[in-house]
Amino acid sequence: MDVMQAAVLESLGNWNYRKMPMPECGDHEVVIQTKRSGICSTDVVRSMKTGFYRYPIIPGHEFCGVVVHKGKNVSTFDIDDHVAVYPLMPCKKCKPCTKGKQNLCDSYNFLGSRTHGGYAEYVLCPEENLIRIQKGISSEHAAMTEPASVALHGIKVAELDAQCETAVIMGLGPIGLMTVQWAKIFGIKTVIGVDRNEHRFRIAKEIGTNHVIDTRDSEASVTINDLTNKDGADIIFECSGSDELQTQSILSAAKGGKIVILGNPAKNLAIDKDAYSRILRREITITGSWSSMIGQKNEWEESLRAMKEGKIDPIPVITHSFHLSEAKQVMEDMHFKKFEFSKVHFYF
Repeated sequence: MDVMQAAVLESLGNWNYRKMPMPECGDHEVVIQTKRSGICSTDVVRSMKTGFYRYPIIPGHEFCGVVVHKGKNVSTFDIDDHVAVYPLMPCKKCKPCTKGKQNLCDSYNFLGSRTHGGYAEYVLCPEENLIRIQKGISSEHAAMTEPASVALHGIKVAELDAQCETAVIMGLGPIGLMTVQWAKIFGIKTVIGVDRNEHRFRIAKEIGTNHVIDTRDSEASVTINDLTNKDGADIIFECSGSDELQTQSILSAAKGGKIVILGNPAKNLAIDKDAYSRILRREITITGSWSSMIGQKNEWEESLRAMKEGKIDPIPVITHSFHLSEAKQVMEDMHFKKFEFSKVHFYF
């Protein structure tokens, strides 16, 4: 039996770099050799604190690679094609799927959480989940397609128009930093980043953020209202999941403004009476944004195209790269915040 090396989560907090059986293709599947795999913050939290759906599991849903085997009915990809991989596998039968909203599928499977993912030398993937990588796009870039596309989906959900001049990004993690770049591409004149981390501020300034607000020094909404002549921001992307920044988003929004929520909360959130009243009196629209889209509304292809054209640059967001064999130490160090990081990659 052929084997491969993988970073396997055996149980909560129990990482093991070990041999696993090589995946075998079904008729409509391919095996890709992984080149780069990004670490999502949810992988850290689930592996070290909240748990996965099953064990053992190979996490990783931000990865790219090269097709090395393909099933007999695979027709759109060939051996040696370079691909990024959309991790969500929809059921295609539920109401959201039939409406073209596969990202909201009721019964989806997911590479790296419900089935084995990208922290392995080889990954089994459905043909329909592959996105071709054009020549000139590096593996480092391609492995950032997932966070870039999640950010792009948030931009699309926002339905920006010519009257949207000021955007606030609450939380400057990888999704927030990619949202900064998309906001600029979509014509936002002034982008304001909010966080409490000097390391993140340096990256935010490098990629074009006009103003950064350190919540350790001032209340974000006060500074935002000062910067906007007391009008508030036209659009706010809440990328942190923080209860503090949820409230600050409401207090910072303009009349008729929008708040798009991309950040997952770590605990229950409460909105005080004044903030709730502000939603009503200012007719603030609050909407969620979940995952990203391929198919007819292919945000992954759009992200890769923007990277190839130099409009999106994910490289400043990638702060560290480690060999996959170091997964146990890296995950523990990230969980206990032993080093400053933005996006961390595994290489092979």
